[in-house]
Amino acid sequence: MADLMKKTFYYNFYPTKEEELEEAVKGGSSGDVPRVLVEIVDIHYQPPPPLIISDPRHIVRAISASEVKTGVLFLPFKETFEHVFRYWSMEEANIVVNGCNKFPVTVWDVTDYNLRPPMVYGKDHGIYFQKGHMDEYYVLACVNVISNRCIKVGDEIGLAWDKSNGLMPGKFLFKLLSRADGAKK
Repeated sequence: MADLMKKTFYYNFYPTKEEELEEAVKGGSSGDVPRVLVEIVDIHYQPPPPLIISDPRHIVRAISASEVKTGVLFLPFKETFEHVFRYWSMEEANIVVNGCNKFPVTVWDVTDYNLRPPMVYGKDHGIYFQKGHMDEYYVLACVNVISNRCIKVGDEIGLAWDKSNGLMPGKFLFKLLSRADGAKK
């Protein structure tokens, strides 16, 4: 039954009556509402079809100039919650959402999966995931992936979170889908 559950995270902006009273006793204003990450589970969920490792298309986008220059990918808030945090535990998601640390992750470059095994990048390669400076995006730092793949402005990539199978933690699957200039990958 656990496999048929969909997890969704959202922010709860509405304080309970007790929280309102505590804030009033402290002398705080009612506008100082804390953001609390809450997990909901929907048991009437049909799981998505299995992810095909050679074609991660959950988050598809063109690369910007700032991403090439800095070596980080900016993932939009909505897509991150929908395609990444859904597969994380509440504790893992809270580490990133609260902006506390750089969360170490693994990135598998599966661009040439039919020709050779995926290139695996981990924390030894400076790979991490964290909240961006504004609440609008999250950051996947992957300088080595971008430089080794010779990513240029306008190249289209696909990213997906591949849930762990119990033996190893999950990972980001990265695939160069097309070049902006039409050159071969």
